[in-house]
Amino acid sequence: MLTCGALALSNDSKAQSTGSSYKTAFGFKGYFGDGSIGGLNVKHNMRNSNALEGGLYFRNHFIMLEGLYEWQGDIQGAPGLKWYTGPGANLGFYTGPGDNDAAFAIKGTLGLDYKINGAPIDVALDLNPTFWLTNGSSFDLYAGIAFRFAF
Repeated sequence: MLTCGALALSNDSKAQSTGSSYKTAFGFKGYFGDGSIGGLNVKHNMRNSNALEGGLYFRNHFIMLEGLYEWQGDIQGAPGLKWYTGPGANLGFYTGPGDNDAAFAIKGTLGLDYKINGAPIDVALDLNPTFWLTNGSSFDLYAGIAFRFAF
């Protein structure tokens, strides 16, 4: 997933984006809720108002991969501001002494993405209902915030 993001950055993006839109953005995203986690995040806008978002996140003795498919649209009267929603999944691995479990979840996302006009900065806020299907199955609701450099 991060390899795809790196390829997108090298192939499609030769300069930073200082307008009110972007093709690809790379930076940091954190999730807050029951068990906060943060790490590297990439979002790549495709044609037809769709996007792919992925991340590699870290928490004490836990590493998680994330993939999301998003539909998005402009918010009238607010240049650079978009809404987005879509499905995704998480795959996590416990890394502590004696831990060898994996965790899998399906999730949704609903949020706002704002590309600052005149600067290569993108900020996103979202809510993420997450259904963990392993380790006793549970439901969590996470709030996410991302700060990314836009290309």
